[in-house]
Amino acid sequence: MTTDWRARTLFWVGLAFALFQLIVPVFVSLYDMQLRSLHVMLGVTTIIIAAPWATQRARGFGMVVDITLIVLVVAANAVIFVNWEDIITYPGDASLLYQLLGAALAIIILDAARRATGWAIPICVLLIFAYVFVGPWMPGRWTHPGFPLEYVIETLYYSSSGIYGSLTGTSATFIAMFILFGALLQATGGGKTFMDIALWLAGRYQGGPAKVGVVASALFGMISGSAVANVSVTGNYTIPLMRKLGYDANFAGGVESMSSTGGGITPPVMGIAAFIMADLLNMSYLNIIGYATIPCLLFYTGIVAGVHFEAARLGLAPVPPADIPRARDIFTWSKIVPLFLPVAILLGLLFSGMTLTSSGFYACAAVVVLYLLSDVDPQAMRERGRKLLQALGKGGVSVAEIVPILVAVGMFTSLLGLTGVAPKVSSVILEMGGANLIGSLAVAAIIPLVLGAPLPVTATYILSAALIAPALVKLQIDIVAAHMFLLYWATLASVTPPTCTACVIAANISGGNWFKTSLVGMRLGIVAFIVPFFFVVNPALIARGPLIEVITVATSGFVGAIFLAAGFFGFLRSRLNWLLRLMYLVTGGLLLAPSNQLLVIGGILAIAGVAIESLLMRRQTPVSQ
Repeated sequence: MTTDWRARTLFWVGLAFALFQLIVPVFVSLYDMQLRSLHVMLGVTTIIIAAPWATQRARGFGMVVDITLIVLVVAANAVIFVNWEDIITYPGDASLLYQLLGAALAIIILDAARRATGWAIPICVLLIFAYVFVGPWMPGRWTHPGFPLEYVIETLYYSSSGIYGSLTGTSATFIAMFILFGALLQATGGGKTFMDIALWLAGRYQGGPAKVGVVASALFGMISGSAVANVSVTGNYTIPLMRKLGYDANFAGGVESMSSTGGGITPPVMGIAAFIMADLLNMSYLNIIGYATIPCLLFYTGIVAGVHFEAARLGLAPVPPADIPRARDIFTWSKIVPLFLPVAILLGLLFSGMTLTSSGFYACAAVVVLYLLSDVDPQAMRERGRKLLQALGKGGVSVAEIVPILVAVGMFTSLLGLTGVAPKVSSVILEMGGANLIGSLAVAAIIPLVLGAPLPVTATYILSAALIAPALVKLQIDIVAAHMFLLYWATLASVTPPTCTACVIAANISGGNWFKTSLVGMRLGIVAFIVPFFFVVNPALIARGPLIEVITVATSGFVGAIFLAAGFFGFLRSRLNWLLRLMYLVTGGLLLAPSNQLLVIGGILAIAGVAIESLLMRRQTPVSQ
């Protein structure tokens, strides 16, 4: 009974939060700090209800604790909502009572982040908080003057930075809006429709089951932006399908985990981190989509090519025709229009110059209207309305899960600025990399890779941008390329040992070994590990250069991704010996490299390799009598 009561409460609180985030930022005139305070209050309250402190044995006491925490959250944010003007005019001028409320709120936010994603983010914040006070005793470059506790609390709470900084502002506006947009799209049956489209597109070809996994994961990933969620949804269908048709367990898991990882870098929706990148760079989100397109296409080219070559090498069968849905059953009004037209409306509104938040709202409204009207039968409309309400309730909880994470990261970056750590980390990266750009980039890549082991992609990208981006900019690297570099490495952490959470989940579904699954995934997605270095060297790979150069590097990169896959999986037109595999690996790397000289060498090697393979194929073909 208690569980039912809590579930009902959570649904209504999540629904209320979702409706607040849909309506208030667009139609209610609130000042920034007022909106942010309400966002923090509702988000943290929802998480406290969703992940209660109580255990079954002490639920009565735990409920008292949670109610007390909610009261403190409401009181602390009410102070900000009422006194926002004084805070803007006289920041850091808080009374003792307000300081105590601020300290309590900071602790509760860290606890809420722990409830949402575990200890990783709270530990990061606590470490930088400790550094604020031990800094005066640190050696060398790491020393700083130190700050009084009152000043630190006021900076975090009673100011427009810290808890109520710009990161909270992005969370309270377009991030929340697009999470709800994704939740509504999924309510229309998007996951099943994407799977059917993938089966129809790729199922009949050699390697079809794995190609279905790639296509379905790319489509679903554009909405979810989460590798783990992607594997959990699409993997439960694609992995058993691959296994049934003879695919190795580790290969099946590797295909699904790496394909799912690409969702966060797949236009036109991409993941939350891409919206934050647009905000940090003060650029249109449409520009970010454009810059991400070529690397994304190269990434999936490598995966599809690897899948095809492995299937051809092993002689694996396509999906049986009986299991492939018919086009007329897929491309119906009720399935396609509510799923794809809202995305088209969203992009159209963005192109017209409308803000991200307003565009997101009207795209959400389009999903609701089109889905309800896709079947005008009253009973069907009631059922669809119920699904939409459930989606909003779940979407509100999904937004709430992001709130304490982003607010805690905002606290971290605020303390980072206070202590001046970022320039110190920048100097270390510059020293370790020396005069070698690739060396500096290799050192810089380690930080998001390490941070991404315990942290979500969004948090990893933000922390990496705060710590590393200044160093990369000092190297006179294109600023968009620098941020895209960090986003790629933050994303790749979910498929890179030692944690590789997406691979662990995929291996659990396939029955394979998580480490071997990760190695397969890394071979399939090798382009994603290489191309960030190349688009930093030559931003034409992210469409920041002359058009002819962009076309040249994109075309050569496309061919290079295919040759890399051939080298890694030992097949192009026939089984390859070790010498040809090595030759194709070198060829692929040279064609991907953004250099005209290397491109020419790669082209010559490609022609020579194909000629040698053709000659070997002729020798192996018996002469007909």
